[in-house]
Amino acid sequence: MQAIYNKQGFTVGWLSGKDLYTTNGYFIGYLIGNAVYNHKSQYCGTLKQSFFRDYNGNVVGFLKGAKGGPSLPSLKSLPNKPIKKSRASTKVAPPAPSAKPSKPSWSKLNWEVFMK
Repeated sequence: MQAIYNKQGFTVGWLSGKDLYTTNGYFIGYLIGNAVYNHKSQYCGTLKQSFFRDYNGNVVGFLKGAKGGPSLPSLKSLPNKPIKKSRASTKVAPPAPSAKPSKPSWSKLNWEVFMK
C-alpha cells in the first residue's frame, strides 16, 4: 500500500494495486489505466507521474516521490496502514474523457470531494 498525501502533507488515503482506500481501510475508488474512478464508477480525474489530478488538471493529492508538479509539503508522520475492508463491487466504468493538460497548481478540491 502506498500513502496518498494532500497539499498539507497529511495522509488522506491509500493506493493498493489499482484500488483506492480511505485512511480507515474502506474502498473508495479504483484506477483504470491513468483514469481515477470513485466507488460509484464515476470519473474523478487522473493519476499521472504520481500526482492525482482533478478534471481540470490541478493536483489534489500525490504519492511519495512525485516530481514535476506544484511545490510539495514536508510529509507528516505516516499512520499505520489500515486493514482493508471488503471491496465493494463496482459497475462498468464509462470511458474516461480526454484529460486536460497537467497544471503546476493545487486544486481547490480536497481529497474527499475529489473522490465523491
